[in-house]
Amino acid sequence: MSQTSQTGQIPIPQLLEQGLFHHRRGEFRPAMDRYVEVLKRDPQNADALYYSAVIACAEGQYKEGIDMARRSLSFRPRQARVHNLIGKALAEQNQRKDALAAFDEALACDIKFAEAYANRGNMLCELGRFAEALSSYDRALELEPIAPNWLNRGTALEPMGRIDEAIESYDKAIALEPNVPLCYINRAHALGRAGRHQEALATAERAVEVGPKVPYAHLAKARALMAIDQREAALAATDKAIAVAPQLADAHKARALVLEALGRREEADASRGQAEALAKN
Repeated sequence: MSQTSQTGQIPIPQLLEQGLFHHRRGEFRPAMDRYVEVLKRDPQNADALYYSAVIACAEGQYKEGIDMARRSLSFRPRQARVHNLIGKALAEQNQRKDALAAFDEALACDIKFAEAYANRGNMLCELGRFAEALSSYDRALELEPIAPNWLNRGTALEPMGRIDEAIESYDKAIALEPNVPLCYINRAHALGRAGRHQEALATAERAVEVGPKVPYAHLAKARALMAIDQREAALAATDKAIAVAPQLADAHKARALVLEALGRREEADASRGQAEALAKN
């Protein structure tokens, strides 16, 4: 029996609930079957269009997701979550200004939408508008004081030269979620900028402990080791980063810099060449 015949007599609200049940479990195909059936019966169902758009974006089909999300808005315009989804899909396609506009639309629909403030901050950071990004992150934190928002706040403060405040933000993120490698990676970087190299090394080592398969944790350790002139140990750290992520151009570039500092110029040139080749791919 086909899925359509199985669902043909089920009321639309129940079909949507079935779709969401599968959706929450990550079972996208059966979820999509339900949404498609809803849309066959009710092509203007804004909820089914939105949930279908969410699945399309989760599967990397951003254009299709945006199209379905915009169809949902055509039938029910003031949907903050839909504008937010469109913004995230546009951001994935590096359409930053359009993504920012979508997040602004989301907030026009719901001024207390914490995720949209955080996403807006991310886009502003990528556009180099750090003071505005900080304002968005602060608003997100007022509404939802969670670790990612503290982490994001730190990333806005660093390029503004407010290093001590950035470190404080990373500390608050770590206090809430102590096993997130990126919090330690960013904290180590900020400590290095502040000249607190031993603390940076200790923090980078913690990043490696909680994220041994995260290449940037090893690169943070290499950077901290270089700052205290432990070049051989730094080289070992870059080698570990490459072992974790052989195709990461940044890891080969870092290795080249360490080798250069060690006076091993031919090896440095080889690593640099490999980094350049990987960066082009």
